[in-house]
Amino acid sequence: MSDARPFSHIAFFGMAKDCLPDAGFRALAKQLSAAAQAGPSPSLVVALASELLGRDGLRLPDWVDTDTRYLVVLDVPEQAVLRLASTLRLHKPDRRLQVCRDPSVVKRLVIALKRPAAWEGILDAYVLEDSLVVVLGDMSVWRFPVGRLPKVGRFEPAEVRRFEIDSAGSCLHWPDRDVHMGPSQMLQAVDPVYLAEVEIRRYEMENVSQALRHMRHDRRLKQTEIPGLSERHVRRLEREEIRLTVDAANKFARGLELTLSEFLDELSERITGLREDGMTKATPWLPRTTTPTSSPAIRSARSSNRTAAGSPEPR
Repeated sequence: MSDARPFSHIAFFGMAKDCLPDAGFRALAKQLSAAAQAGPSPSLVVALASELLGRDGLRLPDWVDTDTRYLVVLDVPEQAVLRLASTLRLHKPDRRLQVCRDPSVVKRLVIALKRPAAWEGILDAYVLEDSLVVVLGDMSVWRFPVGRLPKVGRFEPAEVRRFEIDSAGSCLHWPDRDVHMGPSQMLQAVDPVYLAEVEIRRYEMENVSQALRHMRHDRRLKQTEIPGLSERHVRRLEREEIRLTVDAANKFARGLELTLSEFLDELSERITGLREDGMTKATPWLPRTTTPTSSPAIRSARSSNRTAAGSPEPR
C-alpha cells in the first residue's frame, strides 16, 4: 500500500451512485471516475449485485481486465452471491471481489479515495472466527487476531461483534465499551514498522536531512557514533544524497537512545519546525511535556499494542 491513488480507473455503474447521500457526493464520484491515470495500479468497478446479475447485465468498460477489482453492493439474496464470480469471469474472486450489504460502503469508498491515503478509510469489517477482517479504502483486506488488538482483545466474543463502522469510515466503534479503533492502530498491530515506512515517505528529503543533522548535533554525537551506520552513510543521509529507510531510522534511533516511535515523533516535530520557520541552521530542541504533535498515524500507533501481529489477506 502507498499514498498514491490506488486505482488507475474507477467506474460507478448503473444505480451505484444512488447509494450516495447527496449531489455533492455524486459529483465527487464523477470526479473520481474522470480522473483516469496510466500506471500499474488495478482498476475498480462499483456496482449493485442486482444489475450485474440481471437479465441484461451491465456493459463493462474496455479497460476492465484480469486485475480489475469489484466492490459490489449486495441487494440480492445471499444464495446469488456465488453467481457473481462466474458472471464477472473472475479466476480468483477472493482477491478481486468484495461484497457488502450496507449501501453506505459506496459513500465510505468516495471519502477514502479523497483522503491523502486511501488505506486511512474503512470500507467494511466483520468478525470471522477469532479474527477481525477489515477492508480498507484501497480494497486491501486485513485479518487482525482479536486477541492481539488493544482493548478489544479483552472483550467477550459477543461484545467483539457489536461494533459500528463510522459513517465516514474513519474508525470502528464499540459503543458498549466506548472504544474507537482506526486503521492506523490496526495496521500497527500487524506490522510495527509499517506506519514508520508510511511516515518517512511523507517527508521531503531536504527537511529529513536537516532534521537528522540537528538531532545528532544536539546530542553532541559524531557521524561515526551511530551504531550500525557507517560515517559515509550518515554523511550521505545528512547531505540529501540518499533517502532515510526504516532500517536506517531504527539504527539512528538506537544511536540517539530512542525507540523508533520516539525517533519518528521527534523527527516529525523538527521537520514541522523547519517548514514553518524556514530554518537554515540548527537550533536547540526541547522535548514537549505533552503528547507530541506528530502525524495522526504515529499518534494512533503509539496507543496500540506494539507486540501485536497479524497477516494481510492475499490480494
